[in-house]
Amino acid sequence: MSRRTFGRAGRRQLVLALAAMALLVVTACSSGSSAGRAAPSVSGAISGGSTASSPNPFAGDDAWIAYQTSRSGTEGVWLIHPDGTDDHRIAAGTEKEQLLPDWSPDGKRIVFTTRGGATEPLYAYDLATKRARQLFQCADPCVGDDEPAYSPDGKKVAFSRALAAFVDSKEAGDQVPSDCGLWIGTVAGGKVEQITSNTRPACDREYNPRWSPDGSRLTYWRDPYRDGKPTGTAVYTVAADGTHERRLTDPKMFAGDADWSPDGRWIVFSTYPLIECNFTPKISNLYRIHPDGTGLQQLTHNKSTDLRSTQPRYTPDGKWIVLTAVKPDSRSLWAVPADGGTPDVIAEGGLHAHGTWQP
Repeated sequence: MSRRTFGRAGRRQLVLALAAMALLVVTACSSGSSAGRAAPSVSGAISGGSTASSPNPFAGDDAWIAYQTSRSGTEGVWLIHPDGTDDHRIAAGTEKEQLLPDWSPDGKRIVFTTRGGATEPLYAYDLATKRARQLFQCADPCVGDDEPAYSPDGKKVAFSRALAAFVDSKEAGDQVPSDCGLWIGTVAGGKVEQITSNTRPACDREYNPRWSPDGSRLTYWRDPYRDGKPTGTAVYTVAADGTHERRLTDPKMFAGDADWSPDGRWIVFSTYPLIECNFTPKISNLYRIHPDGTGLQQLTHNKSTDLRSTQPRYTPDGKWIVLTAVKPDSRSLWAVPADGGTPDVIAEGGLHAHGTWQP
């Protein structure tokens, strides 16, 4: 859910925002640098292929990959084995739609956000009982929670929260929530705490928070606007208490969708993230960088918009990166070695997004 629609389900504003969103995003991406801009300077760029290999190296692996798709008619969370077998939906009765799954560290639960209710709270699904429960109360002025991520010890969840009232934003060229910030909730008991606030300009927020392996910091990306157009996206880190924010990438790179490696040495990200550059495609590749902002390396080498590498997430052992491979007619789940190389197919074709591997 982008800044332009955050928390508006069930409101008249949502209808208006969705009707205009395609135009906003097309204008936004086409206003940036060209799809063929030169890649930033990197050290030790890693060579790799652009086609999937066979046979599948994950054959027989009984772990699950949770992902998001709308192929059943509404957005939902599905599970599939890494070899592409036993594909099925979960938690279908939880609100109207379910999105953006993330695993608990013990692999027993999945947290996700919802759409379609009076508010849009987070839920946790238990694989053993096949039941979902709301994690945190979302009452006025809360209008929606988004992009959840379990902490490494499983005791907390980081997420984005939007607060009423909606205000006119010259920067976004639309109405947005008056504040969108990072929050951290305690799973046992449901206590929540706001750690960042973004009111000037309104809802100029952090996207897709992800924890460092030691739980001391978070990584995310920002997407600031001016006059209804993006000025460039960048990856950041911040302490878990909301202090000491640090920008890692140049906004001209249009970096986003960051994730922390299990050993803590790397942060992987994609260029031209889909939430910003969906309807007007750009060349999207994966890169990694050290948490101190050094050692930038390119992991994929797509040369056109016929194939885009997006939404990277490390596997629990850190050996692979699950990604969404975007083609003009499909979004597939692939996996690429963490050091770069030839990707392998998990689920080809159709609509697959936001894949995350079970611990």
